[in-house]
Amino acid sequence: MLTATQMNMLQGDFEKFLSHLRSQKKSLSFELFGDYAGSVLNFYLGSSLINPAEKLEAAQVLTGLFNAGLKNIISPQDLMEIAESIAQDTTLEYGVIQAIFD
Repeated sequence: MLTATQMNMLQGDFEKFLSHLRSQKKSLSFELFGDYAGSVLNFYLGSSLINPAEKLEAAQVLTGLFNAGLKNIISPQDLMEIAESIAQDTTLEYGVIQAIFD
């Protein structure tokens, strides 16, 4: 189970990422969200900020935040499928998550 600190980290880093996109006058597409979510979770995993057992839960948190920005148009069933797909992704693209380090 994710701690409050981990939940705050997920939300705070996602907000930094969104803020960076806005400053670049870019929008958050579904594909870009998937790239961000997979990369940031794999970074957290490699840095021991989350453990493998927490990755799916963290993916669910991120998909929930993404869905909230879409006014909750994605069904719970689809959210779970998206989270599972993100949790299985092993990609780490530092270029995508660079904004959380600035």
